Amino acid sequence: MRGCLMEHTGIKPKVIEEIRTFARKYNIDKVILFGSRARGDYRRTSDIDLAVVGGDFARFALDVDEETSTLLEYDIVDMSREMQDELRQSIMREGKILYEKI
Repeated sequence: MRGCLMEHTGIKPKVIEEIRTFARKYNIDKVILFGSRARGDYRRTSDIDLAVVGGDFARFALDVDEETSTLLEYDIVDMSREMQDELRQSIMREGKILYEKI
């Protein structure tokens, strides 16, 4: 997993900053971008896949989905919950960190 270079994700900087603001607001430890936008093989209408560690996941996910400045869909997963091993490995392998609490 590595830091996120925004120009390769197709996500507007304003939207990235809004996600980071909600992460701070809801005490999230880490937000990881994964899927096609992390790999750079996204289409214009591809969704934004986020994996979240710690904090108030439900409120974060709701605000990100409803309050960010994009019409793109989100798929937001809670890393503390059970998930398929393949998905977890994919997130760890291709994920790019959008936010990390220091």
